Amino acid sequence: MVPLPFVADEDVIGGRLIVATDDMRLRKVVEQFAGYFKRELRFDFLQFAATGSDSSQEVLLINSRDVIMLSPVACGAVGFDLDEKCLTWVWIHPFQRGRGLLDRVCEELERRHGAEFTVEQPVSVPMQRFLRSRDVDPARWGGPSPAE
Repeated sequence: MVPLPFVADEDVIGGRLIVATDDMRLRKVVEQFAGYFKRELRFDFLQFAATGSDSSQEVLLINSRDVIMLSPVACGAVGFDLDEKCLTWVWIHPFQRGRGLLDRVCEELERRHGAEFTVEQPVSVPMQRFLRSRDVDPARWGGPSPAE
């Protein structure tokens, strides 16, 4: 997890997400989390590079409320394709998983981008379970994978 002492309270959306698209310091933290995502899920490529310039991608840091500090503490990151209205990736620190955090993040994403955004494939088995628990239409995420 990464403390963010330079983020003002007004930059935190809904108490849970921090828009990191335009601030290079925040983009570097997102890139760090994208590296964790790549390693954990054994991807061939990095989901986000801080120096990239894809204007259709919004990146957000996830603020942990479990850690008591005066400033936000990033415990994960989200990539969202604005053109396609698609959640492209999400990574949450293992110690923060299973606490309802992703539910709150999804609620905020739905407020920002509408309730019908899609989820890019491949979708991990834990993410499939999460989407099913929220009754997300399988058409929005490609349905069950052959892994199940």
